[in-house]
Amino acid sequence: MNRHSGRRAGVRLGAILLAAVVLLVAAPGPASAHATLLFTTPTVDGAVPTSPAEIQFVFDQPVVPASSTITVTGPDANEVPLGEVASGHGGQTVTAPVGETLKTGEYVVEWFVTAADGDTMTGEFHFAVGSTAGLSLTPASSETGAAPTLVALRWLLFAGLALLLGGAVGARLARRTAAPGTGQDDQPQAWLTGGALVALIAAVGLVLNQIGGGSIVRGLSGESWSPLLDSPPGRIAGLEVGLLVLVLLALRLPTRWATQVVLLLACGVTAAEGFRAHPQADLAGWGAILVAVHLLAAAVWIGALVHVVRAAMWRRRRGLDARPLVAAYARMAIWLVVIVVTAGSLAGLRLVAPSEVLEVFRSTTYDRWMIFKLTLVLMALGLAMVARRRLRHRPQPSAAARLEVSVLLVVLLASAGLTASAPPNLGEGALPFPPPAVGQVVAVGGRAGWVGIGATASQGQLVVRLTTPRMDSTTEAQSETSYRLSANLTLPGAGRSAVLRFRRCGVGCFVAPVEWAPGTNTLTLDTGSERFAGGKVALTLPWPADSHPRLLRSARNAMLAVPRVDVHERVTSNTNAGLGDPAEFNMTGPDYVTVGPYGSGVAPIVIVIDRTAGETTLALAYPAEGTYVRLTLDDHDRIVREVLAAPHHLVTRTLIYPEAAEPHEH
Repeated sequence: MNRHSGRRAGVRLGAILLAAVVLLVAAPGPASAHATLLFTTPTVDGAVPTSPAEIQFVFDQPVVPASSTITVTGPDANEVPLGEVASGHGGQTVTAPVGETLKTGEYVVEWFVTAADGDTMTGEFHFAVGSTAGLSLTPASSETGAAPTLVALRWLLFAGLALLLGGAVGARLARRTAAPGTGQDDQPQAWLTGGALVALIAAVGLVLNQIGGGSIVRGLSGESWSPLLDSPPGRIAGLEVGLLVLVLLALRLPTRWATQVVLLLACGVTAAEGFRAHPQADLAGWGAILVAVHLLAAAVWIGALVHVVRAAMWRRRRGLDARPLVAAYARMAIWLVVIVVTAGSLAGLRLVAPSEVLEVFRSTTYDRWMIFKLTLVLMALGLAMVARRRLRHRPQPSAAARLEVSVLLVVLLASAGLTASAPPNLGEGALPFPPPAVGQVVAVGGRAGWVGIGATASQGQLVVRLTTPRMDSTTEAQSETSYRLSANLTLPGAGRSAVLRFRRCGVGCFVAPVEWAPGTNTLTLDTGSERFAGGKVALTLPWPADSHPRLLRSARNAMLAVPRVDVHERVTSNTNAGLGDPAEFNMTGPDYVTVGPYGSGVAPIVIVIDRTAGETTLALAYPAEGTYVRLTLDDHDRIVREVLAAPHHLVTRTLIYPEAAEPHEH
């Protein structure tokens, strides 16, 4: 090979290294199987006026609570006692009852769960009890990440696979480009056994971590093997250990087929990693294949580079020509980079849309790993540029090239951190279902145009459900995105107003974190849909909830004793056209209560929302039916006004009793 061909090989290698290092950032690791924390109650960095009854988490996929899943630390640095942790909604919610009344102050919640891929996820967030005055809630204090031990084990596994797979491929390139008469023993040996041992140690650590619910120490005790045997991630971890043991045995075989057996088994480990961390929710069965191919190509690329640099340095010290080896690696690296980028990009674009890339770089553990990795990539870029210039004049690995290998191994550490952490959850992302109400609950309803509205307030959150008519059985149901909703919340006292930021939680469902203030909170909603005109409506939400189910029973009993009542009624399905035509009729009190949903004197939610001038107003809610009733009672507990908001109509009634219509005698 002449000097010009060596220069071309050096330039080609430098260009490949430049492109490949840059694309390490573009091609994300297989983190999609991790659980992402979507919602907490109390709300992250929020304040609740009274002590919460429960601490609750909502994840985007099922999780398994580990030992000591949730800990709460109070302002006095003492741990708050919690009840038994329970899972719900198919494992997507984790709830722990609070064992004592929390005093005013700031609290820190730390949590640990095991995700569907078997990795332990950790995090923390802050909330306050009582007024926020004097509290020091740190902005963006919500944190989701992976245990440091898990990151270290994942890095060891990737590094071991790189040395094993890439080392075998690099050794083959070295043999093919060796000078005539150079035997296999006259060249540096690939670190195959060392790579296999490192990977095996990491795999065993991951198995113990799985058995111990996030703790290797608990895993060593071997109290229960069910987490390993009863879950796909556990069985995959066990399979990886078995395959790596077979790799070590195959390396002892004296046959020329030993290397092929080793490569086949190592590819099996890589495929198992792909199935463990696959984004199948986005790409069905292709997700596992894409991740496995991405990992395999990256391992060969990095591991082969390590061995090529070692072999080239060995040849340089002996005065041998390293240009054939460099050129052969450069040709192979072109295809490796193409595979890494293609597989990683196809999987990554399903996790983070191009429009959301900038939002990803925020303040979570995942973001810090990304920034760390980007910094290393910039360093590797500079080293690759220097190495390329040196290769033009001397086609041998320089100090810059050797340092570049070290930086790439640290980049591999950043990749391990990324694969062990959940991708950041963008604040506007949809939830799989509405978070369950926690603690006190106030539910009211109304109608805006053709849109029925039900609002459920609980500690730290507001859930709004919208409904529109179905004109006949052939009418297509509304889609999840066909509804629109915006809202302002006016707090009592100073009349401060805030715009609520909603996230979708299903068809016609919206949820927002809310910091309720004691007193009457006024919620102004502006809503509509693609096919039905909406409008604005104001709803009053008293806080804290003043629950009085006894008053509904008293109202029912009072109405049962009424012999005659005149009812003035209006019914509408579109409030933009008014409240409907008036209708008047008379009936007995027992007949009246039988018509309403409260005929039994019982409702899931009964809240007093106003007491004025001898009248008491109740808010009744039947969330399962989407029906909300506002009853105003007189001083005899009889109903004098009623507003009933059902999914498809609004009924307004005024009740007049005969003695009230006749003049009093003096």
